[in-house]
Amino acid sequence: MDDYRNLLLRVSTNLKSQKSMSYNSNSEYNIFQILGVAKKEVVMCRFLTDLLNPEGRHGCGILFLKSFFNDVLKSPINDTLLAHTDVIGEFGIDNERRIDIVICNAQFFIPIEVKIYAGEQEGQCYDYYEYAKKFDEHTQIVYLTRFGSEPTEYSRKAKDKAEILPNDKIKRISWEKDILGWLSALLIQLKEPIKSMVMQYMDAIHFIADRRDDRMMEKNLEILYESVDFFRAGIQIEKHMKAAKLRLIGLVFDDFKKEMDIALSKYGLELEKNANYYSYEEKQHEKFYDCYSTYPGLNYIVKRAKFKNSGLQMWFRIEIEHNLFAGICLFDTKAMPKDGSSKGHPVNEITAEILDEAARYLDRNIVTPADWWLAWCYPNGKRQDDYYDDVPDFKHMNQCAINLADDQKRAEFVKNAAAVFKERLLNYLL
Repeated sequence: MDDYRNLLLRVSTNLKSQKSMSYNSNSEYNIFQILGVAKKEVVMCRFLTDLLNPEGRHGCGILFLKSFFNDVLKSPINDTLLAHTDVIGEFGIDNERRIDIVICNAQFFIPIEVKIYAGEQEGQCYDYYEYAKKFDEHTQIVYLTRFGSEPTEYSRKAKDKAEILPNDKIKRISWEKDILGWLSALLIQLKEPIKSMVMQYMDAIHFIADRRDDRMMEKNLEILYESVDFFRAGIQIEKHMKAAKLRLIGLVFDDFKKEMDIALSKYGLELEKNANYYSYEEKQHEKFYDCYSTYPGLNYIVKRAKFKNSGLQMWFRIEIEHNLFAGICLFDTKAMPKDGSSKGHPVNEITAEILDEAARYLDRNIVTPADWWLAWCYPNGKRQDDYYDDVPDFKHMNQCAINLADDQKRAEFVKNAAAVFKERLLNYLL
């Protein structure tokens, strides 16, 4: 038992150390992340191209280009030449090839190939160099990757030839150190609004060049290999973690059930016990981590809601798909599922007629029908289908979900979430 405890203590210490070194974003509202730009090489390149361009929209003249030559390429040049330098994005060299960024003037021609997540193309670096050397015999390929990796022989070797581009014709730079370091040093010289935009761009770079998980894995592997006992303990912990996470889901719903008990009479709710449709207590949810989702949930009947179809019920349901959310939905107790399971099934289509009936019991203003749902929200009150740090994700076990393993934090979360569900959903029951 001491081996398990010691192993967990060592790993926990590593995790706390890594969190203390984590990056804090400069902006809570980052346009690059909102648009998903960080993963899109073309858009990241376009912003970088404009920064490097002396005539770019940033309005800073040669400031960015000059410091790029000084601090990144380590090749200072005079201001006059910089002012007469062209920076061109997506520079076409034939019908197939486009160099991400080209910096050129009367003296040199520098191609920059940018990689974030895209793979290499056959002969790519070789072709770019061969094209560039026609204008500048001393040129090098600048190869910009997340961590400064070098291109493989697949990219350096000419198509259908034995020739290969030597490594000394390639200057490797990284988003992680070179680009971030270059921009960080410039911040003090920048004015608004370009300063804020550069800071947000740096946030996006931090996102694509984050190696904390890799470093954490390496440290934990070192611990596991310290002894056979630690390795054995790690295997046992791995076997038990799925059960531990499933138990946590159960504890969360247990707490919600207790919290909802005090609100049943106020909202005219009754715990649903007959259909037990995707109830969190069903054994099938032991497969939650083996498939997309088994949708564990907690169902309450809105007792005063009556429909022409006597089998139709309005429910308030708290559910976990990946993230936890709650909503008002419609269930048909008389429907016969095609898969042969127990009687009863969610309403397949919320027709205009059903909607008119439902509007007698639920404020029509909050109704946005989707599948069997009339209205829903996350525990932070938001309805946009998205990822939120303050909403527990039980598939990927984000920090919000992990925090729920603590009894006090779980009780506080459930209390606050139930209050949001009442405000955004149950208070609109008529």
